[in-house]
Formats: sequence, C-alpha cells, structure tokens
Amino acid sequence: MPSPMFYVGSAMVAVIGIAAYLPIIRTKTLLEGIDVVPNYGMEKCQRVAGPSFCDDVRIQRNLNIGFLACDPSFPYRNYAASIFDESKIKEDGALWVYDLNKRGSPAEKLTIKGFKGPFHPSGVTFAPTTEDGTPARIVVLVVNHVPNEIPRVEVLYYYPARKSLVYKKTISSEYFHAANKIAASGVVSHMNDDTPSFFVTNDHGYNITNWKREYEEKYNLPASSVVYYHPRADRAQEVGWRFQMPGAIVPANAPDSYWLALGKGGTLERYHSHMVSAEHQEQTIISADTRQPITVSWPGMMMEETIHTAKVNVGMDYDAATKAFYTVSHPRWNDYLQLAKEKLEDKDAKPSVKAGFVISKGIEYTVQQGQVRPKPLKDVEFDPSDFPRKYRKKLFLEEVVSNDGSEFGAPSAIAATGDRILVSSHYEHGFLDCDLA
Repeated sequence: MPSPMFYVGSAMVAVIGIAAYLPIIRTKTLLEGIDVVPNYGMEKCQRVAGPSFCDDVRIQRNLNIGFLACDPSFPYRNYAASIFDESKIKEDGALWVYDLNKRGSPAEKLTIKGFKGPFHPSGVTFAPTTEDGTPARIVVLVVNHVPNEIPRVEVLYYYPARKSLVYKKTISSEYFHAANKIAASGVVSHMNDDTPSFFVTNDHGYNITNWKREYEEKYNLPASSVVYYHPRADRAQEVGWRFQMPGAIVPANAPDSYWLALGKGGTLERYHSHMVSAEHQEQTIISADTRQPITVSWPGMMMEETIHTAKVNVGMDYDAATKAFYTVSHPRWNDYLQLAKEKLEDKDAKPSVKAGFVISKGIEYTVQQGQVRPKPLKDVEFDPSDFPRKYRKKLFLEEVVSNDGSEFGAPSAIAATGDRILVSSHYEHGFLDCDLA
C-alpha cells in the first residue's frame, strides 16, 4: 500500500504540472489568435505614403505633428520578433515628421545635423514642455539600435520653425541591452540641456548574442525589464522585471506613472512610482550637470491596474488631455512571425500569409466594486463619486477597426491625439492616418 508521502508527492507533482501547463496553453492560444479576422472600419483610415518599415510613431501634441522612426533595413532586424540577420543591414534609418494640422500634407524625412555614426531608430519620445502655443524647441529622444552593439539613446533638438533636427548627445547604459521603446517621464531634467528622465523597455531579458535568449523566446519566458534613466545622475537602473515582451510604454495620467503593453502576456498594465524604502531608493551623488551634491530618487514601480485583452498588443497610446486610449494588436501573432521570416529572406517578395491588425479604443464604464462587468447599463450616465464605496470607473477596450492584412497589416505602434490616430507598420510602405471620432 502506498505511503502517505507517496500521495502527498503525487499531489505536488500534479499541482506543479497544472501550474506549468495552463500558462503554456494560454500563451499558445494567444499567439495563434482568432480563426477569422473580420474587416471593418477601414473607411475611417487613409494610407499616407513616404516612410516605410517603421518601428514607432509618436505625436508631439503641442505641435500636433507625428514623428515616425523608420528604417529600410527593418525586415532584417526585427529584434522584438527575434528575427534578424545583421549582415544584411546596409542602410541607415531616419526620422520622419507628419503634420496633422494639414490634411493631405506629405510626410517629410529629416536629417540630423551634427550626428555621425549609424542610425537605426526604434522608440521615440519627447521631453514634456510647459510652453504655451508652439514651443521653440522640442527635445526628442530616440532609441538607436545599432547592429551588434548595445542600443543607446540619442538626444536630439527639433526646431519647428525651420523643421531642423540637431544632435545633442548620446546616452549609453549596460541596462539598455535590448532597448526597444521609450517614454519620457519628465519628473526631473538635466539642468543644462533639458534631457528628461525616461523609461526604456527591454523587449527581451537577454541580448541577441546571449544564448539564453533562444530559450526565452522558445518558451515565452517573462524575462524582460524596464529601465529608468536619471539625467542629473547620468545613470540608469532597472526598476521593473519579469515582463513578457513589452511592446509599448507611454506616460499615464501622472508624471511618475506609465502604461505598459505586454505582447505575449496579453495584458495592458499601469505602473506608478511609490517610495517604498528611502534607504534603497534614495542616493546622494555629485550631479552630472551642476557638479554639486544632490539626492536622487529612483522609482519604486508598482502595478496598479491590469487590463486582460487576450490580444498581442504591440502599440498603445494615452492622451491625458482628452482621456483617449488606443491600442493596436496582432489578431494572429504566428502569422506575423511567418511573414517576418519570409521578409527576412526577401523583403520584396509577396509573403504566403497576411498579418492583419486590430485597433481598440479604451472607454470608461462604471462597475460595482469587486466586479468587472459594467453596471449599470453602458448607455446610462452614472457618477460613481456619488457612491464611492459601491462603484468605480474601469477602462474597457472596444474594437473599432479591424483588417485581415489585405489593405494594411503588420502594425508596430500607434499614436493618438484625441480621436485622431496614426498607425505605423514594420513591413508596409507608408502608414495609416485615421479619424475615429
């Protein structure tokens, strides 16, 4: 007769097996996606020619202009998808600007004055500005993912009056080992050149030259991280760990918080900085700008909200002024990977699959405390502040545009200003300009 320890051991093995099996099945279902991708809402969008193979798009809302980070070699360096052949990379990329104030205006390619060296842009962000009207200068931060090197961040000045982009400096850190997207926080800035504090996502936990990356990708391990750069310390530190392929990071409704889109996690998560331990988060140093002793604070990022989307979200944006919230997702991630592999072999060849996209809009509804379903009915105006102990506002995502890839596909990022959005693509010529009002 088996001993009690046998039954206990068998139960533990069963529990461990189930705990490992369920996440694998959930991720497999997420990456396979839906059976049929419906087509609707594309009449609200138009394709804008010019830039091709773009990894990111952001909108500078003071100027109401879009910045796109594009690179003709991107089919050979899709690091987020772990598909790359760096020996094929021959050309540099560039930043493009697009004026949303003038419908029908073309996108314009920018040259960087004073910059020398390879330029392969990924994520883009801007230093917050308090200037009214049209700022005289915008500080632009760009992740520069140079082949066979650890990515770095380029600090550039954009002068709107003459559409001029000027190089200021380069920021490097060992923690940028797989840097992809970037978001300025604006909590603190360099005293001399206005470089803001910022967050960077590492799309993988390991560099492409590290053998562990193969296992991370094969088993979809949550090994990615988020890095915070302090400009007065001129130093970076990891402040978030164990993420599953973060594909976008954008500021939330507070200067020390951000939204993070976890592609292979199928979630959108909001993090906020807390002072958990002054002993571990505060540090007295000699500042990099004034050369005087200062005390710097490192963020203590804690998750405060999670939205389970059951989609591979690769782009998101949030406009705090209008509370507009948009995401762009892959309906079938495995098809996107197949397309990427075929484009790696021949970027001009017609792929055997289509990689569509889905745009979703975030809408707040009232829910009862402890519940996830909107209550009362969606179409009823209701103020939860009247009953704060019973009700609260919760963000829900509703699909507004979907395409199977026959008209546009393989999205990489989304940028929003109100209900006007831009969508970039890794493998398309041009980008989408949509009015979803």
